[in-house]
Amino acid sequence: MENIKKMVHALLETTGSHAPLLQQINEALLKDYQLNISSGLQILPKEVEIYYVNRKAKHPYVDSNMHCMLDPKTDAEIWQMQSGRFGQLYFHRKGLGGVDVCLSDSDHFALCCTIKAAEINGEECWSPLKVRNVILEKICAEEGMLPDVQNKQKIMDRMNEKRSLSVLAPREYPITGYVYHLHRRGLRRRDRNVLLPLRSFVDLWNKKLLMGNVQKLNLYMNAHPQANILEVLREHNFRYIPFEVKIRYNMDRKVKLYD
Repeated sequence: MENIKKMVHALLETTGSHAPLLQQINEALLKDYQLNISSGLQILPKEVEIYYVNRKAKHPYVDSNMHCMLDPKTDAEIWQMQSGRFGQLYFHRKGLGGVDVCLSDSDHFALCCTIKAAEINGEECWSPLKVRNVILEKICAEEGMLPDVQNKQKIMDRMNEKRSLSVLAPREYPITGYVYHLHRRGLRRRDRNVLLPLRSFVDLWNKKLLMGNVQKLNLYMNAHPQANILEVLREHNFRYIPFEVKIRYNMDRKVKLYD
């Protein structure tokens, strides 16, 4: 746990750009950590989005899209769930539903990563709501409760308590490979942080990742500029060379993907 805590404390002390440090925290969570809610419930994050508010830092940072910043009627209540709870979960009180892992170890700042996609006990979940619902259903099953709305709400309220248990743990098998970064989607407010690339994910070529194949290809080639574009297309079962790819790579119109 010391590795990610050092990253968090470096974020608090920085007087430079926050984005690279926020991306590093995302990368560490994706590659080196898992969430163990119980001995029988293991969550491996595959896509995360990070949110941060710290007015008291040497270089203050305020993300107006963090849940504790959206509504004066609930800001103070949600601040208690998104700050000072390192390693604990925050089940969303705003929006369409999701779950965050809190990475703040002080009540003076709020720092959370939303789990946008994860592998939960071997089951892949590729939306925040799906992640939340599968977690709740599995907890209900473990505790012998029906997975109805009332029982799910009881679990969320319990997990959102200030003194709930930490679930963050080092991955049993850390992963390697490239982590991709894009801007976050579906944000409510426009501020100077809205276009920062703070959405991070692995497993780019997974068919369940909701992204067009050409966009995936562009992300891959930007990250691996020495790769042979035709070999990449073949490796990932493209049936033809997309027109926009031919233009971008200045290919002769006679070039074929397969003989």
